[in-house]
Amino acid sequence: MIKAVLFDLDGTLLNTNDLIIKSFTDTFKHYYPNREFTYEEIIDCIGPTLEQTAMKYYPQNISEMVEMYRHHYVLNHDGLIKIYPGIEEMLKALKALGLRLVIVTSKKRDMTLKAMKHTNILDYFDYIISSDEVTQPKPHQEPIELALKKLNLLKDEVIMVGDNSHDIECANHASVKSIAVGWALKGADYLRGFNPTYIINTADELVEIIKKEGVQ
Repeated sequence: MIKAVLFDLDGTLLNTNDLIIKSFTDTFKHYYPNREFTYEEIIDCIGPTLEQTAMKYYPQNISEMVEMYRHHYVLNHDGLIKIYPGIEEMLKALKALGLRLVIVTSKKRDMTLKAMKHTNILDYFDYIISSDEVTQPKPHQEPIELALKKLNLLKDEVIMVGDNSHDIECANHASVKSIAVGWALKGADYLRGFNPTYIINTADELVEIIKKEGVQ
C-alpha cells in the first residue's frame, strides 16, 4: 500500500530544461570562452549536483563555478521556468487520496523553494529533501532513506518519481518502486535502461498507477 509519493523536481514536475541549459551555457562561456560545449555535454550536466558538475569541469575552484551557475540561474529563473501540463491536477488528485507528497531533489533548498513558490506548488508538499540536507545526494539512497525517516514509513509504502537516471538509481539503491516520466529530456528509452518499475507519458497515468498499487 502506498502512503507517500516522492518526486524529483526539475524535469519531473517543472520544466526547467531551457533554464538549466542556458545557465550552464553561460557559465561554460565564462570559464571556457574558446570552447564550444556540445548539446550532449550540457544535457549530461542535468541530474548531478552542481558540485559534481563543477568537480568535473572546474575542479580548481568548485564553489566559484557553482556560484557562477547560480547567478545565471537566478537571473533567468522567472522567465524560463514553468510547470508541466497536468501536474497540478495530478498533485490535487494525489492529495485527495490522502497521500503525503515529498520533494527529493539535487537542488539546494533555497532554489527549490524559489521554484516551487513561483509555480504555486509548494503547498502540496509535506517535506522537501534537498541536496544540502544529505551527505550523499542521488543516485545514492540517502535522500530516500531520509524521506522514509521523516515520514516514518517503510520502503514498500513509498514510490519515487523522476526524469533522470539519478532518480531511478536512487530508488533502486533504496529498494523502493519507481516511476520514470516519459516527458524527460533524455527520453523514455534512455530511462528504461535503468529499470524503473513503471514508465508514464502523462501525469494522470501516475494517479492510476498509485490507485492500482493501493492507497492506505
